[in-house]
Amino acid sequence: MSDGFYHWYTGRQDRGGVERVLHVLETHGVRLAHPSSQVVTAVTNGPDSWGEQLPVERAELIGLLTLTDGTEVNFQFWLNERTDMFTRFRRLADGRMVAEFGLDGMWSTEQETAVRAISHVVDTDQGSTWGVVIDRRGLTEETDWAGVALGRPVEITGWPDALGVRPEAAARHPRLRSAQGVSRPPLVFFGKDAGG
Repeated sequence: MSDGFYHWYTGRQDRGGVERVLHVLETHGVRLAHPSSQVVTAVTNGPDSWGEQLPVERAELIGLLTLTDGTEVNFQFWLNERTDMFTRFRRLADGRMVAEFGLDGMWSTEQETAVRAISHVVDTDQGSTWGVVIDRRGLTEETDWAGVALGRPVEITGWPDALGVRPEAAARHPRLRSAQGVSRPPLVFFGKDAGG
């Protein structure tokens, strides 16, 4: 089993954008509904309840994921009947959003299925993508990756497997501007998976 995360920094999604994200993930083996029960679940985030799974209609969840009426939505994707992927869509202060996909509790083959599926989403929405962080072991979760993706002088104490930011953000960041990156427009990638 492993820990980890995949963060995708992007513009807020309208209903059509959320549908495209779900379609790409489902095409690549990551499903919104549980494979057996076909139940879609949101996950509570307080203040009265933390982590409770609540059944929700797919259309209702899609509406919530546009983040029009809130700043955060937690829910589950499923790789198979027993392996879920906790996911959070969160609005950032500047109006953009981050989709945070949890890779913890997965076997390495499941984790790679999730990483590939999410990477397909990123590839299909390059125009609004402004950052990507993949850390399969979760060792860098305390780093302000949104700040790094914006080019702020955030300290990087450890490297994730892959960090992708826009070239202008890399040029503003004190450590990234002198690091060897690999250009994969619209991002420049750093880390051991940079060439992938």
